[in-house]
Amino acid sequence: MSFLAALRFLTSIPIPFRREEWDRPLTQQQFARSLVYYPLVGLILGGILCGLYWVFSNLLPLLLANAMIIGILAYLTGGLHLDGLIDTFDGLAGGHKSPERRLQIMKTPDVGAVGVTAGIVLLLLEFAALASVPQSHIYVAIVLMTVLSRWAMSYAVFNYPYAREIGMGKELKSGSNKWVLPVATVLAAIIVVVIAGWLGIVTMAGTWVLTIALSGFFKGKFGGLTGDTYGALNEISEFTILLIVILFSFNNWL
Repeated sequence: MSFLAALRFLTSIPIPFRREEWDRPLTQQQFARSLVYYPLVGLILGGILCGLYWVFSNLLPLLLANAMIIGILAYLTGGLHLDGLIDTFDGLAGGHKSPERRLQIMKTPDVGAVGVTAGIVLLLLEFAALASVPQSHIYVAIVLMTVLSRWAMSYAVFNYPYAREIGMGKELKSGSNKWVLPVATVLAAIIVVVIAGWLGIVTMAGTWVLTIALSGFFKGKFGGLTGDTYGALNEISEFTILLIVILFSFNNWL
């Protein structure tokens, strides 16, 4: 049930053959334990995207295939993480304000120019990065991107305080036990090592460093992390992971 909770929360993928369980309300413990399965949800997303990329790349110009993959990823996740990125940058735009005011800005339904700009720039960067990955490593890059970015969210939820009194992130954090992150980390490590070997280990280490840096930055600005900052972390991690693969392939380190 916790796996279905992770799939339901992180994606818009329907599970028609488990409809009753899909619609059943979750306990706090089930919701919190779903953190374990974030890398597995990333693997499912990566598998879907790899299959679609194979089809698109054989029927369409590669540039268009890459653009469609970025768009489909946003669709499969319901735009959840991209929305978090936009709200986070809107909050950061109130740089002279207090953490409380920044949190208040993030909760408003209006979207600011800074947030929209950040969202557009991020999508352009992800598209450019995916288009820059050599075809020999494109499927590896896609899976690393989707798996490790979801693991990064598990790491941030487990290790950093939640900024608000209530919220889904609060439930995730307060209901988790000490085994949630170690199991999620082992699961992510197994996936990336099987998929990418030593490149998977290096990319996971880079993602870990980015997660610590970004989470610390968000904690300083907002007094903790929120669901929106988890989404921002996911989006920035996706781009950074692609960047690491490009760095190694461009310099013939692979």
